[in-house]
Amino acid sequence: MTLFDPAQYKIVERQVYSMTASNYEKYGSKTFETYATPLLENAELRQGQHVLDVACGPGIPSLMAASLVGPGGTVTGVDLAPGMVELARRKAKERGLKNVIFQEADGEALPFPDESFDVVLCNHGLVHMTDRIKALHEMSRVLKKADGVLALSVWSTPDRALTIGIVAGTIRELWPAAVVPGAPMWFDFGLEGVLEKTLSDVGFQDVLISRFISSLEAENPEEYWEGVVGISGRLQMLLKNIPEDVASQIRLNIIKAAERFRGTDHKIRIPCEEVIAVARK
Repeated sequence: MTLFDPAQYKIVERQVYSMTASNYEKYGSKTFETYATPLLENAELRQGQHVLDVACGPGIPSLMAASLVGPGGTVTGVDLAPGMVELARRKAKERGLKNVIFQEADGEALPFPDESFDVVLCNHGLVHMTDRIKALHEMSRVLKKADGVLALSVWSTPDRALTIGIVAGTIRELWPAAVVPGAPMWFDFGLEGVLEKTLSDVGFQDVLISRFISSLEAENPEEYWEGVVGISGRLQMLLKNIPEDVASQIRLNIIKAAERFRGTDHKIRIPCEEVIAVARK
């Protein structure tokens, strides 16, 4: 049985997300903006606030937040993958944003003094941390005591976060060895009450949980498959390192599953539920 190695996991995360960074623009930018919108709405950002975006990826929440806090506020985005950081910087420059910066950093060891930020955002980043409790303590540490707000999102359960649930379920069925016991899973906080209890145990107060459903849209099942592979370096690695017939069957099964979501206009729309938590320090 393969044992989970947190240090090696982080090395791979840096590599695969740097490798697929540019694909987020091609395959997922619009969709990820849709996923980030409920998080930002619930965070209720205000002019002049100083915001930290943990595991910012290609910078989608950061760039959206920059306009909400205005010229008097700032946004700092951090990510483990240097490729993501470079992409986020380029996008900020293209948009002429002066109040947002990006840097490489580990969410489990944030390089900022205590009480540095009014708001900490984490848009689907917590599920990638090897030590989620440590990461949450770090987010709490850098939040200001006076009205400091944490706003984070995680995926729901596989049967409700179907955009990725379809993929995860297919891989688990056809190549169960891909599931390493102890490794972070996308759906670890999806069940009712899990995220709320985790945040409360860390010390956050006034935890408010809400759920939102957005749909990933594709012209056809093949386009959905191309997008899934394009943004997932780990899936690309898996497909290259398993028997060709199994890889082919994974593709066929996912395409077949996506076909179930074809609408009357012939487009594919796959629903995906996310869980949003807002809490105070």
